[in-house]
Amino acid sequence: MRIGWKGIFLVLAVVLVSAYVGVMSVLPEKRDMQETRCESVECIFEDGAVHQYITEKQVMQYLLSVGQYPVGKTLDQVYPQTIEDTLVAHPILASADCYLTMDGHMCIHLTQRTPLLHVLTADENYFVGTDRKPIPAWSTIKDTVLEVRGNLTHAQSCGEVADFAEWLRGNDVWCDKVDYLWLPAPHQYTLFLKGDTTQILLGNLQEYPKQLRRLKIFREKGGEDIRRKAYRQLDLRFDNQVIGRNE
Repeated sequence: MRIGWKGIFLVLAVVLVSAYVGVMSVLPEKRDMQETRCESVECIFEDGAVHQYITEKQVMQYLLSVGQYPVGKTLDQVYPQTIEDTLVAHPILASADCYLTMDGHMCIHLTQRTPLLHVLTADENYFVGTDRKPIPAWSTIKDTVLEVRGNLTHAQSCGEVADFAEWLRGNDVWCDKVDYLWLPAPHQYTLFLKGDTTQILLGNLQEYPKQLRRLKIFREKGGEDIRRKAYRQLDLRFDNQVIGRNE
């Protein structure tokens, strides 16, 4: 079907009018963003009922220190995505969602990182989060988590030790009984129970569910005999054995 010149001009007219309307609808919004300033910002901690490691004031101070504090800027100078990226770079924050309204109010929804274990070495003091990444020692983190001492690397603490800590946290038998984990030599982990100085030798942390199951049976059957002998060590490194030592 052939289209005449009148049809072509009609189509062009419709396109031009649509484009004009589109541009005219955008211009007032753009002008408003250039004239309206961000007047306030509010932080909402989604996990605030669970833990509170950082305050809204500290979040604002952090944004100010890195040049991303939005208050006072015109809306076209405020970039919510950049603010979100800046916030999740903070060592305590896990996620951030920013919402900016056309009347100059910003709301920031935040979640904080959750510590899984506390690492103490000769040179370092830090936490490892449930995301398997280090968290700097933070004065407001006072959670009861597994403590690990000795000579271990970040790869170990964020890997095999974090796996053990997560397993331990979900274990009804041992979660409240373990005091700390000690690494006197590479991949030779030693466990200490609360109120007990006995060294429980685990070795390389490959078979700890089976090892602690054997230890539970050993403690239940040994009873008073174990308390009387007060073993210096209980060695769980060998299959189907619990070796007690006093020397």
